[in-house]
Amino acid sequence: MTSLEIAESEVRNTVRFVFVCDMSVVTSNENEAEPSSGIFRDDETIVTRNYTGPREKYAWWLLARWSKDWKAYSHTPYYTSKQDFRTRRVHAGSNKALRIRFANSDDIGVFMKVTNSYALLGGEEHSEHVCSLIRSDLSEIPVINTSLEGCRVIGRMCVGNKNGLLLPEATYDTELQHIRNELPDSVKVETIEDRLSALGNVIACNDHVAIIHPDLDKESEEIIADTLQVEVFRHMIANNALVGSYCVLSNQGGLVCADINNSELENLSSLLQVPLVAGTVNRGNKIVASGLVVSDHIAYAGMKTTSSEFTAIDTAFGLTPARWF
Repeated sequence: MTSLEIAESEVRNTVRFVFVCDMSVVTSNENEAEPSSGIFRDDETIVTRNYTGPREKYAWWLLARWSKDWKAYSHTPYYTSKQDFRTRRVHAGSNKALRIRFANSDDIGVFMKVTNSYALLGGEEHSEHVCSLIRSDLSEIPVINTSLEGCRVIGRMCVGNKNGLLLPEATYDTELQHIRNELPDSVKVETIEDRLSALGNVIACNDHVAIIHPDLDKESEEIIADTLQVEVFRHMIANNALVGSYCVLSNQGGLVCADINNSELENLSSLLQVPLVAGTVNRGNKIVASGLVVSDHIAYAGMKTTSSEFTAIDTAFGLTPARWF
């Protein structure tokens, strides 16, 4: 019998158990029925065995038992669905990495941009639930729901840091004015006219340094340096010119695509003056920026991101490893 089976057996035979959730302690006195061997069901939750690891499986099994009679308690439980459970992992510190889906997609980096002083979301009405979760996580900075050129794929169309925000020249005047009204006065907003207009794909930056597509105009490079207040380098990553797609940076570190070799990784780390880790997101996707957004204090990754990929993310950005119940 495995350790997981032993743990499940112990809980099944326990009349009273304690479930710690979001700094609250919830107790149950009911002797609940033993779950079936395949799928656990109750009035509120349908639980499958689509887990990323045995520890997550065990934690979700405890949640299923506890959630059967959660209405008997005066407060709403912190986790009310499997997606919320997998999204809101419990951490020992304030710096954390979380799974999330945005606009019904695991490619969250397409629809979001998060910095240390603001965040942009390309959400619509059906994304209001996840937008509210993000706002609660980022309560200390403005979170702006907007579009660019009438499109919601803002994560690939703009780039920014705590000092500034760069938008494509074709951004509508109403969108530009809305963003400027919501951003702090310390954040400089500029537009760039360049044939490589998907700025999020061709620029990767933190608050101090940026790497850009080798073919960006010289004028664009000067605007980037002036607006974001960074040192700019023209570079490629594993022979990919779309550096903004294959690299995600914060002031603490960075994650780059898994195709990069060790010598190039060391040279790039020395150039950017931050530690770098090679990895993937969303079960092997090498375009890391499509499924990952970070600041110095939080990281969001797509729901398909595995536990081993999260380990690389935690290591790359100096985040607190997950603490399970």
